[in-house]
Amino acid sequence: MALLILGGGIFFSYYPVFWSIPTMVLSETAAAASFGMINSIGHIGGFIGPYAVGQLNDRTGNLAAAFLLIAACYLLAGTILAVIRVPSPVTAANLPPEKELAPC
Repeated sequence: MALLILGGGIFFSYYPVFWSIPTMVLSETAAAASFGMINSIGHIGGFIGPYAVGQLNDRTGNLAAAFLLIAACYLLAGTILAVIRVPSPVTAANLPPEKELAPC
């Protein structure tokens, strides 16, 4: 039971970091739109993924090709995340004098 709890905690530990990435990289409206796009892609993957795994399993006769497809998808997602550059936050201290932030 303890291993199930530990596994569940580890499995869902990526959520806070994953959902904070769009707000760090994009503006508020673009981040809001990206949440919808992320959910749409997830739902499409949930629909197409089992079909693709079943097709690969039927055509090859084993699960190796299906596992390779899943591994390739994970590697592609990891590569995309590694390429994203998060800009440093803009503060009044690092702006030139002519571009200082106006008080709110």
